[in-house]
Formats: sequence, structure tokens, C-alpha cells
Amino acid sequence: MIADTVLGTAADPVFAGRRRHHVDIGWGDAGKHRQLVTADTGMEVRIMLPRGSFLHHDAVIADDGADVVIVRRPAEPAIRVRFADNTARTMLLLGHLLGNQHAPVDVDVDALTVPLFTSAAAAREMLAELGVVGEVVDTAMAGAGWAATSADHHAGHHH
Repeated sequence: MIADTVLGTAADPVFAGRRRHHVDIGWGDAGKHRQLVTADTGMEVRIMLPRGSFLHHDAVIADDGADVVIVRRPAEPAIRVRFADNTARTMLLLGHLLGNQHAPVDVDVDALTVPLFTSAAAAREMLAELGVVGEVVDTAMAGAGWAATSADHHAGHHH
């Protein structure tokens, strides 16, 4: 099946009753406009979206009237730091470190989540050295996109 546009979300009534084929698209591939992936049902899906497209969780990217292809964000290794567990100072130190690494961040009301770019042991050591209370977990990231950071091509920070 060919996916050349984002048609809506899985919750949209127009897609009710269709057979669903889920494609797992990790955070690192969510911004790639050309991909060949295999759905959980074995269906091959050729993604050919316009440049600048972002495949958010639950996006419907193909519909032939009987079947739809839906993006699913899989859990991936990450560092998760709850705001309530940390001081402003420790969060500032962590933010400075992540900013220097140009790490993408996923921010919600409770926490900051960043992809794990090192070993879990090294990440735990880094958190301890900074005095940051956090954990290394597997979680889905960037379900609706990243927070605007220097890792986001739309943030206006370029080298």
C-alpha cells in the first residue's frame, strides 16, 4: 500500500469499521518522508510523504476504503525526569547538558523525556553526578512531535 499523505487520526469516524494495519515508527524515523515499512499484519507500506511531514502516533497514512494504515509509536529507551522530584537547579543543569547535545526533548505536564543516546548505566551515572532524580525507561516518545528545541529543524537554531 502507498502512503502519500496524513489523512487524519485513528479516532476519526470516517475510518470506523476499516481493517487496521499498524506500522511502528520510532521517534527517529517519524520525520523521514521516504520509508518502506511492514505493518503488524505483514502488509508492506511505502511511505512517500512531502518533506517536512511528521508521523505522529495514531496518524492514518493510507486508506483504500477497506483497510487503513495507522502509525504506532513504539516504546524506546529513554531518560525520564519528573519535575516534582527535582529542584530548579538540577533541571537547569540537565537542560544545559541536553541543550549542548542538541537532544530532542518530549515535555509533558509532569516530566521531561529524552531519547537514550548512551548505555543505561552511563545515563544513570550522569543523572547521579548531576543530582537529578530520574529513571531510564522504555517509553513512546514524540507522539505528537517534539518540544521546540535546537534538535527540531523548525526551532531556528542552525550551525
